[in-house]
Amino acid sequence: MPGRFIGENGKLLNVVMSVAEKTSSQAIGLLLDQEKAYDRIHPEYLRQSMSVLGIPSAVIDSLCTLFFSTSIRINVNGHLSDSFIQQRGLRQGDPISPLLFNIAFDPFLRSVNTSPDIAGFKFPPLAQETNSSVSAIKIMAYADDTLVLLDDPAKMPALQNIISM
Repeated sequence: MPGRFIGENGKLLNVVMSVAEKTSSQAIGLLLDQEKAYDRIHPEYLRQSMSVLGIPSAVIDSLCTLFFSTSIRINVNGHLSDSFIQQRGLRQGDPISPLLFNIAFDPFLRSVNTSPDIAGFKFPPLAQETNSSVSAIKIMAYADDTLVLLDDPAKMPALQNIISM
């Protein structure tokens, strides 16, 4: 994408770690690993996530039919299984799967970003004489790799509450 840099999150995280070390911050970063993230996308959840974003129902129906009404057979050592219907999960390697995963993951990202209980990592003021400040950083994500920053380890229950929703 023009104007975007793949290493942006890495550079930003280096700045956060440097500032946290210099200011003796109590902030913590939690790396969240979603086991088999693509495989766990449920069709009804994806359908609702797309609907909330205003995607037309005809497009939603087409995508859900394409992904969740497909007949599959598994080849094990040259022997094909009986066919069965794929009932959940996005196919690895399908060009539209990352976009659909992002749509399904968006509600979690929004929940963290809008939560008043999660303040994120706060940078100190840029100058003492002014009221200038940099926005707090709450979450960084790339595909299914997610880093949540908490200003205080005591805020962990708030994050756990969002995760369990």
